[in-house]
Amino acid sequence: MSHRAFCESLLNNEVVIDESEAHHLLHVLRLKLGDRLSLFDGRGTEVDAIISRSTRREVFCTITSRKAAATARRSGLTVIAAPPKAERLKWMVEKLTEIGVDRLILLQSERTVVTPAESRVEKLRSTVISACKQCRRNELMELSPLQTFASVLDDFTSQRLPGQLFVAHPSQHNTIHTAKEDPAADCARLLLIGPEGGFTDAELQAAIKAGSQTIQWPETILRVETAAVVFATQLLSH
Repeated sequence: MSHRAFCESLLNNEVVIDESEAHHLLHVLRLKLGDRLSLFDGRGTEVDAIISRSTRREVFCTITSRKAAATARRSGLTVIAAPPKAERLKWMVEKLTEIGVDRLILLQSERTVVTPAESRVEKLRSTVISACKQCRRNELMELSPLQTFASVLDDFTSQRLPGQLFVAHPSQHNTIHTAKEDPAADCARLLLIGPEGGFTDAELQAAIKAGSQTIQWPETILRVETAAVVFATQLLSH
């Protein structure tokens, strides 16, 4: 199986890979002239290519064949989550990418502690790319910077974020809450995940008033990144 690499544009038959991707190919994988690659552009296109030449910071490739164009696989799921700390956020981004989430919006709620700067969000994009290479996903998960709880609900009620809304909230019930399907709704789903300490009562009531359904895990309290993956998987497989 050939190595996979990310390339922003695959429109021409001669393409160039630079920056961190080039460094990985040249200095980690130690690929050479004539080695074969599978390239993807993060928008659904995948091609086979061969390394034609390289410099210290760039890898030039010639496309040898293009895979049959396929409709981009979209799950219709957006996760809106308060960012956990440090490596836990990176882990969450990686796993949500692997299971097929379309978009991750970082959430600023009343109890949110971590507030990644724009530069941090950009760094997380490299995690998305790495996860796509590993799991052979050809569409990048979209990353959106910090958005307030109020603005998320406003976008939902105004249909700028259309779909069914679910909010994760702890429960003492002994059964897993099953998400209810709305026959009138499209396939898009939005999943709200709160920070450590959860949403405030006011935030929870505001989400329910806006039309959100609650979704719970029995008996135990899940950490932010665990809840995001668990409930996203439940919605994707429902």
